[in-house]
Amino acid sequence: MRTTKFVLFTADNKYVVEYLLQQLILSDSITEALIFEEYDLAVGFRKMLAKNCKLDCSINTYIE
Repeated sequence: MRTTKFVLFTADNKYVVEYLLQQLILSDSITEALIFEEYDLAVGFRKMLAKNCKLDCSINTYIE
């Protein structure tokens, strides 16, 4: 059974890799992106980044 996975993509064409201890790491490479297995978790993380980092992200489907 195949499950849908998600990544966060910024307006600057970067993928969210990590947010830890108020440090945000972004990458050009989708292979380094933080992958969410639940859509609701991706939504929550996106909202947290918008609030804490003033970062606008889209939620994109990740295809392996």
